[in-house]
Amino acid sequence: MISGSELRKGIIIELEGKLYQVVDYQHVKMKRTALAKVKLRDMQAGHTVERSFQSNEKFTRARLDYRSSQYLYNDGNLYYFMDEENFEQIALTTEQLGVSKGFTVTCLFNN
Repeated sequence: MISGSELRKGIIIELEGKLYQVVDYQHVKMKRTALAKVKLRDMQAGHTVERSFQSNEKFTRARLDYRSSQYLYNDGNLYYFMDEENFEQIALTTEQLGVSKGFTVTCLFNN
């Protein structure tokens, strides 16, 4: 668990059953209360939301595995990769893939 004051850019947290990456963080002190103004990117859908949290609010830091995956083929908007450890196939959209170059990408898996 991490508190609102420990949030930093790049950290991935679980919030309302979804994974969010902190894109921007700003610490704001209003009267006697400290707030964290945060811009979050939904890891699955790709959209961003802005939220404010109390500095003492607690969050679950996402437990992620980084695994290397090899490019197989694409079918329209979906790109298929094979996990190099267990040979499972993974389909990623263009938005999820981003601007990765080459035939091997590193995928994040939530435990």
